[in-house]
Amino acid sequence: MSVELAGAPLEPPHPLSATDLRRIREARRRPRRTQFDYLHLRILRDDIARELARLPSGISVLDIFCGTRPYEDLLPAGSRCVGLDVDERYGAADIVTREFLPFDESSFDLVVCYEGFQHVPDPRAGIEEIERVLRPGGTALITVPLVWEYDPMQLEHRFTGPALSSLLEGWTDVRLVENGGRGVVWATQTGRLLNLAHEEMHVRIGAAALLLAPLFSVAYLLTNLAGAAIERAVRTDPMTLPMNLMVTARRP
Repeated sequence: MSVELAGAPLEPPHPLSATDLRRIREARRRPRRTQFDYLHLRILRDDIARELARLPSGISVLDIFCGTRPYEDLLPAGSRCVGLDVDERYGAADIVTREFLPFDESSFDLVVCYEGFQHVPDPRAGIEEIERVLRPGGTALITVPLVWEYDPMQLEHRFTGPALSSLLEGWTDVRLVENGGRGVVWATQTGRLLNLAHEEMHVRIGAAALLLAPLFSVAYLLTNLAGAAIERAVRTDPMTLPMNLMVTARRP
């Protein structure tokens, strides 16, 4: 079954230079404490690393909506990874297409989709396609945002933990992980507001806004420290508000 992504193809900018690609990749893979989204990215990276460490070496991998491929070095030793994306804006994809997924049955041992599955128009059909291209016993690893901004001009889903897990009903070893709770949500959203203020200053006063960059870096650092403290302190509420969700499962 062929699944097409919704909407007309976007006109992407020219592919990033190698320097810009490396900079963006490093900001996600090795976030600094002075980044506004440090806590979110660090926890997400660590949770992904723990899951990938469970897998055997020498596996074949499909990275859906691969972007800059920031977590490829976390794959088991000897893995062979194919990166798929919908345009060439990052210049890192092996295959560029809006078809989901143009591969033969049982082609991969692992399928990953980091922070992109929310854009698949029909999530159940998307999971069926992931199952189709996985070998029996192969693993799917999917991460999606919960508390994050979105483009109102693009289709995007939001999943709670039970809703995401239910898409993998009938699979084995289904595990759901919350990538950060209320403290991470607070720090990331507060940091993003500061980040938007800094961006607005760039628009209004141009290069002079660069003089304020150290002050914003300090503000991000303090926000991340406070968010980490909140994360440690708030542990008894039966309700939950994760920043992000990750689910892994094995094809039967």
